Amino acid sequence: MKTTTQDHKTHIPFDTAREEARVLERCDALVDAALKAGADEAEAYGTRAETIAVRFEKGDLKLTQVDDGATTGLRVFREARLGFAATNQGDPAALEATARDAVLLSKSAPPHTANVLPATRALAPHAPLWHASIDALGVDEVVDLGASILSRVRARDPRISIDNASCEWTRVSHAVRTSNGTRASESDALLSLGVFGMAIDGEDVGGFHYGGDALRTADAIEPALSAMLEEFTSVALGNLNAGRAESYKGPVLFAPDAVLELFVAPLVSAASAIAVQRGRSALAQKLQQRIAFEGFDLTDDPTDRELAGAGAFDREGQPAVRFPIVAHGVLQSFLYNGYAAAVEGRTSTGHARGGPRSVPGLGPHALVLAPGRGGSRADLERTLGRGLFVQRFSGSVDPASGDFSGVAKSARWIENGVVVRSLKETLLSGNAFDLLQRILALSSASERCSGSARAPYALVDGVSVTAG
Repeated sequence: MKTTTQDHKTHIPFDTAREEARVLERCDALVDAALKAGADEAEAYGTRAETIAVRFEKGDLKLTQVDDGATTGLRVFREARLGFAATNQGDPAALEATARDAVLLSKSAPPHTANVLPATRALAPHAPLWHASIDALGVDEVVDLGASILSRVRARDPRISIDNASCEWTRVSHAVRTSNGTRASESDALLSLGVFGMAIDGEDVGGFHYGGDALRTADAIEPALSAMLEEFTSVALGNLNAGRAESYKGPVLFAPDAVLELFVAPLVSAASAIAVQRGRSALAQKLQQRIAFEGFDLTDDPTDRELAGAGAFDREGQPAVRFPIVAHGVLQSFLYNGYAAAVEGRTSTGHARGGPRSVPGLGPHALVLAPGRGGSRADLERTLGRGLFVQRFSGSVDPASGDFSGVAKSARWIENGVVVRSLKETLLSGNAFDLLQRILALSSASERCSGSARAPYALVDGVSVTAG
């Protein structure tokens, strides 16, 4: 269903137990139908979600959309051949047809010994994600929150031009059932906020900047909104009166978002067991070897309830637990879903990802890069003394080699340990895997980045900087 604020249904409280039972019922029916249709093994993953999304563009309400629907995906194995089909229908005839389709598709797929379901594993006790205070939001409240982003930014400084602002509320129940005994369900409710724009002062147009967050409790809305708007407006205004950087190769200070984009993302991509198995990882043969400076500790932590990717189980119903990827600079483990684990005869690490419309993928849930001992951002600026500070990066990073090149966004030039000017587009290049070994310091606190990860500031030596 899609509608607008002039034609929306009354907000109905979410009964998580009832909704999870309904999703599980569909999953049960699909698995049973698949086995009856000839599958050797079957896995059903389903979701039932409601979303309210509002978007403002150029100061006006552009979209108010309400979606409500359920989807269930079925993965089957027959004679080690994979078949998959999905449906948004819940009646018995549709589910039986979906099961027949999945089994039929498996007949034309190539066989593979890793086409098996992971063994059932017990889930650890976990705190619920769903919180009634966020679930109580309705269309009017979400529209008002989106509108408040515009009004509060305008009140801060009329030079700020918002290209778009968004507010999205989602509540979802999801479940997984397999023919070998896995049966799990969970519910969540999440509010996401976003703002994108720039500062304009006469003919001086600053670079674009954006901010965002995601949260699960109503008492977190105001603090999160205030912090997001403070960061957005201060950086956007700071982008005015941009000057030139200086070209050099040496230390650069990176903000948390840039740390995630330039260093954490390629590392995690290379830590995928599938990338290793297919010869696309620079970290192959480096388990239990030092790949970063000794203060580097990277963990995937789906138990962190303040991050959007938190949850009790992965796409295959395997336990999602706190998982060290790098500890004290040493690579601890690769990430495995069921398929990658079966290739090596291992146990899944609980890193199957994805939705009900496709087979499981592989990836992290909620990345946390631990802080170091470098002090505050100001302390790191003083340590840098003179050079470049990068708040965001726009460019390309080759996940196989680690080579990167791109533009420093919302960048600043530092002299004598303090910011002296904003910068026009400045080019960066280097190799992410080499530079992990050349981190000089991490800030003493990590920051939440768009509600999905945590990372500190990082001072990194050996970066190539080219003034634009």
